[in-house]
Amino acid sequence: MNQIKTILVGVDFSDCSRCALEQAARLARWNDASLSVIHVVDASVPYDSLAEFQPELDEWRRLNREHAISRLADWTREADAPAGHSREVMNGTPLDVLLQESRSRHADLLVLGITGDSVLPYGAGTLATKCLRKTATKVLLVKQTHPRPFRRIVACVDFSETSKEVVKHALRVAGQDQAELHFLHVFQAEWNNWSSPDRLSALTDFEKGCSALLEGNLRQFAEVPPETPAFYTVTQAKTHGHGIAEYCRSVDADLVVLGNRGRTTLKYILLGSTVERLLKEIPCSVLVVRPPPGAGSAMAREADAASGDREAVIQAGQLEQHRATPVGATPGDKEPEAIYPPIQSRL
Repeated sequence: MNQIKTILVGVDFSDCSRCALEQAARLARWNDASLSVIHVVDASVPYDSLAEFQPELDEWRRLNREHAISRLADWTREADAPAGHSREVMNGTPLDVLLQESRSRHADLLVLGITGDSVLPYGAGTLATKCLRKTATKVLLVKQTHPRPFRRIVACVDFSETSKEVVKHALRVAGQDQAELHFLHVFQAEWNNWSSPDRLSALTDFEKGCSALLEGNLRQFAEVPPETPAFYTVTQAKTHGHGIAEYCRSVDADLVVLGNRGRTTLKYILLGSTVERLLKEIPCSVLVVRPPPGAGSAMAREADAASGDREAVIQAGQLEQHRATPVGATPGDKEPEAIYPPIQSRL
């Protein structure tokens, strides 16, 4: 991954966090980065009502801390953590501690188990989701079944500034792991809700042309070296998050890379809506990257352009607004609305 010098991994001793530790150790060795391993003893449970048992509670906490220190040492050794890594057992609220340590250590990457110690069969756990919303760094959420090199990577592109970072990271990880690389663009089209057979019958050629043009833009945007094999897919979906999850399942991906914010005018949200939806049904590990430094003005221009969203998201050219006469209409009939509405395309 690009410019990663400091990695922070949170361990809660779940099977999922063991895989996160193994991935963090692997990435630290690969990037020659420093690695900090943290276990947080959750002190958020109120014990005020148990004041008479304070001595026993203090002893339990001491024993629990000693056990955690020993166990963390065993886990880092088994994960082959690089020499010079640090291990710490800290008291506090896991979310607050991880965010604070990520800031104070200037971490380039925060690594967590995607479900943590929850029993969710899929999707991201509460702690992982909250960390992803609030941290300012890149985040890798690791699925329990992905402790080793990734085999199949899906990079989600919406042609935004953040997507350029997505492409860079996906290419580097795929090159290192010799993984199969897929570039995916998901878009929503209003015509999916049409019920008029006359209009629907006229859309076939347009849909094919639109998909072909978007795929061409996707290939041009990715700028993949000729010697690098890659797959390019443009697909429609009711929501971007669901479309990404379905594609990842269809190709059995073990890592999806996407930006934390794409082409959106919702400036008040802390995380792109696509990421929020995807986290609910994510079938694999996920790497969420942030916009490149100094990209704020460019993203503001994108948001302003998206606010007038009466255009297809096509950078290489414009599609002409064709109109058609419905079956059975006469030349004197009122001209119908444009045969196709704008394409809504963002991550």
